[in-house]
Amino acid sequence: MRWDNLRLDVERRDDRVTLPLFEQGAVVRTFDTPEFRGMTFYEVRARSIINRVPEASYVPFRWSINPYRGCSHSCSYCSVGETPILMADGRTKRLADVRVGEHVYGTVRIGNYRRYVKTEVLAHWSTVKSAYRITLEDGTELVASGDHRFLSDRGWKYVSGAEQGRRRRPHLTPNNKLMGTGQFAAPPEHTTDYRRGYLCGMIRGDA
Repeated sequence: MRWDNLRLDVERRDDRVTLPLFEQGAVVRTFDTPEFRGMTFYEVRARSIINRVPEASYVPFRWSINPYRGCSHSCSYCSVGETPILMADGRTKRLADVRVGEHVYGTVRIGNYRRYVKTEVLAHWSTVKSAYRITLEDGTELVASGDHRFLSDRGWKYVSGAEQGRRRRPHLTPNNKLMGTGQFAAPPEHTTDYRRGYLCGMIRGDA
């Protein structure tokens, strides 16, 4: 949604005061993904899909419709709940166990380089849809929706697509190399021996 009225500053036009469209203001977000490049998103908090416009606003309508629940991607980028997620503290956690307010590692483009950054989880919910299994050369298996995109050595690629026709879009092929941290090491199993060894190291101080 693009509204100059979303600005929190008050402007005077022809002796009229222009007030913000939403009383609590909005968070302005931009994305460098191809389909959203050049677009500005205004993220607002609303309790329902229908949002009342403040009476003082000069827009010619009293209600607005919130088209998305959660992120502006409308939950098209989905992965199976067992997918390991790299948390900001270096641990890994199942995607199904990640909660709003936690921090994970994401990426951001800085100049010609892409850097890892700590990113706050803003929304999380489950959905049911068709999925694809992607098998990498090292045996790693990823399960995701066809609209999910992965960062490859040749840019962002959808899981599914076509070379021609209506479904034509950049998609993964056997010639692509995924960018990222690579396969995570398997954590130790919390067996009885593991717990005894951990306590022994803590008590004796020799790890």
